Amino acid sequence: MVDIPDPTVLYRVRDGAYAADLLIAAVAEIDLFTWLAAHGPVTAADLCAKLGLAERPADVLLTYCAALGLVDRDLDAGDRVGLTGLGRRHLVAGSPFDLRAYYGSLAERPAVHELAQVLRTGSPAAWASAEREADWSERLGDPAFAERITAAMDARGAFLGPALAAALADVPVTALLDVAGSSGVYAAAVLDARPEVRAAVFERPPVDRAARTLLADRGLAGRIDVITGDMFTDPFPAGFDTHLYSHVLHDWDAPRVERLLAASFAALPPGGRLIDHDTHVDADKRGPLAVAEYSVLLMHSTPGKCWSVRELAEMAGQAGFVDVEHRPGAGDRGVLIARKP
Repeated sequence: MVDIPDPTVLYRVRDGAYAADLLIAAVAEIDLFTWLAAHGPVTAADLCAKLGLAERPADVLLTYCAALGLVDRDLDAGDRVGLTGLGRRHLVAGSPFDLRAYYGSLAERPAVHELAQVLRTGSPAAWASAEREADWSERLGDPAFAERITAAMDARGAFLGPALAAALADVPVTALLDVAGSSGVYAAAVLDARPEVRAAVFERPPVDRAARTLLADRGLAGRIDVITGDMFTDPFPAGFDTHLYSHVLHDWDAPRVERLLAASFAALPPGGRLIDHDTHVDADKRGPLAVAEYSVLLMHSTPGKCWSVRELAEMAGQAGFVDVEHRPGAGDRGVLIARKP
């Protein structure tokens, strides 16, 4: 077997591209830490109300700041947030070691203003900060953009896919539905070690066409079907005992994640399994740092974020799933598995 160097550091550089700009926005646009010094500890809900921040992006900001060691966050105390010594000493007005001016010198970066706007409105900015472009999901209707995004997701999956397959080695799978599976790279990885398994990618146009091309290029057109449909408006195909979401749920808000999990529960047979392969925030929302940084990018450009293990377990339980467990993957990814009774 060829020894492949671990590219996790390269994933982190790309996935964390917006993280520094969020901290600059928190310091220069909101002066979050000076406010916390005067009013904290407070609940996250009170912080949002007093500073005029939307819940989703504020949650991402607080997770990131906790991962950096700037705030302490206690979910079991009503999501109470207070400053740490690091935050108090270096990002609060009046401290002799105040670095706010240092961060403020970069406040004119375009992404800083975009992220401040997202924090206040909750509405995502354009994908990759592209000027005068539609929402990223709407842009997938453009074949050229869809092909570019599909190629990007496919490139990411070449390393991550085999690790996903290894994490699922003891999970029984007969027929796998790769929901919004893009190129089908993860379904292909699972099938690589399971010649008896069949699979299908459930994708909307024009991504479905890109998926067919890539699967044919890999010689997998006979093993992995592509079923055209919209996961939010079309019934899920029957006949599959495993539903895989890989890097899908992080693109959507809670109501739509809940809708997808409910749709999977309805379509799966008894004993069927739900698998979420993604970057997951720790249950206490204090890290890991790399995932918290990636969540900033998602918060900036989509209606979603990196969901915590706790949040996903609760939503899966509400949908009716049981035996929820979480396993490590590669490249800061994890695998959450749940079973339909």
